[in-house]
Amino acid sequence: MRKKPISALVLLLFASIFLLACSDATVPDLLPGAGTTPTDSVAGAEPAATGLLDEVLPTRTPAPTATPGLIEREVEAVTAETGLAWTYFLGLSTPDWINLGVSLVAVVLGYLLGTLLIRRILPAVARRTPTELDDRFLDKVGSDLRWLLVVIVMNWGTRRLTFVSPDLKDLMGDLYFLVGLAIALQAGWRLIDLAGQWYGERARSTGREEELAPLITLLTRIFRALLLVAGLTILLAHFGANTAALGVTLALTGLAISLGARDTIADAIAGFIILVDRPFRTGDRVEIQGVGTWGDVTDIGLRTTRIRTRDNRMVILPNSLINGNQVVNYTYPDPRYRIETTVGIAYGTDRGLARQTITDAVRQVEGVLTDMPVEALYIEMGNSAMVFRVRWWIESYVDTLAMFDRVHDALQDALDAAGIEMPYPTRTLRFHSDSGMNDDRSA
Repeated sequence: MRKKPISALVLLLFASIFLLACSDATVPDLLPGAGTTPTDSVAGAEPAATGLLDEVLPTRTPAPTATPGLIEREVEAVTAETGLAWTYFLGLSTPDWINLGVSLVAVVLGYLLGTLLIRRILPAVARRTPTELDDRFLDKVGSDLRWLLVVIVMNWGTRRLTFVSPDLKDLMGDLYFLVGLAIALQAGWRLIDLAGQWYGERARSTGREEELAPLITLLTRIFRALLLVAGLTILLAHFGANTAALGVTLALTGLAISLGARDTIADAIAGFIILVDRPFRTGDRVEIQGVGTWGDVTDIGLRTTRIRTRDNRMVILPNSLINGNQVVNYTYPDPRYRIETTVGIAYGTDRGLARQTITDAVRQVEGVLTDMPVEALYIEMGNSAMVFRVRWWIESYVDTLAMFDRVHDALQDALDAAGIEMPYPTRTLRFHSDSGMNDDRSA
């Protein structure tokens, strides 16, 4: 079992406050401009330079001296009654030692309370929910929540000590703030990773892991970047920096990047829309009508989509181009496909016999779906034949060309066996002679 670092934190708090408090309970001015007065400057010395740095990082006001609270007043009253109020040890009075002990006890209680929350109370609540996400949430950030609570209690325990100088309180407060911010950022980072893993597992369970992996990776990186920007903003705001100037700088930088890479950004946005809207999936056969591309989708990326054509050529299309054209999906939602051909029958043939012969012949072809209709429709009265449109269904678009070959063979054999003629286009030419005109010419 790992050793609990609570003892180290308590000793660090005790040592830092004790050593600094015993040396006159004050520290040198560590912050810019803190504790300076006009009489502190040397005669003839030039004033400190001010400018952009002072605008970005203005002088911070030291924390005021702590006002004794209820606990402090009770300690003062008890020690005054017992005569221990003016007893000193290692430079601290008895009330100061008691208040320091109260702060240390509060830190220990904060640690124990955090442990109770993450090991008993919150797991009991999480077990009542139907999802496992909250259980994994506690497993990921439970320890961070406990130590964040400890840091908050340590900051409170330091602020309440009246014998600690304001400058030291500011310094310790900054240290506590940095530690707390680091813990909070770590917890946020872990939550983002947990969300990415969670949605990755859900995509894997639905068979969309390969398709959604780029989108999950992109969203994870975006949220990480936003978390770091938020952490930096909070950090600068704590130290009094001008966050408005930082926001303007980030906005201008983002505008410059967006103008320089607008095509790439447009492709990425279109890829995001394709992954979310799902007009096609990996493995689907599609046709991009405005581009004239027909083939099987092999990969859907954030910027491009790869389509393998029927002649085994790889076409790489920008997602913005696909998003701006009509897409025909021959696989989704049903891969079954209806194909058709035309047959010319000689005039004078029994149309009922022709229909029956055609439909029976097509139904017997291997690969034709027997539970779907086979149709022979008389659609045109041609110059030399009655034109029938023959339609049938197959299991998949992949077998289209081979199916045409088998159906045409079956139709040819069936019509020949039934004595049904499929005439070629013919023309009849008639010549008329005018004998009287010919006599006149010969005379």
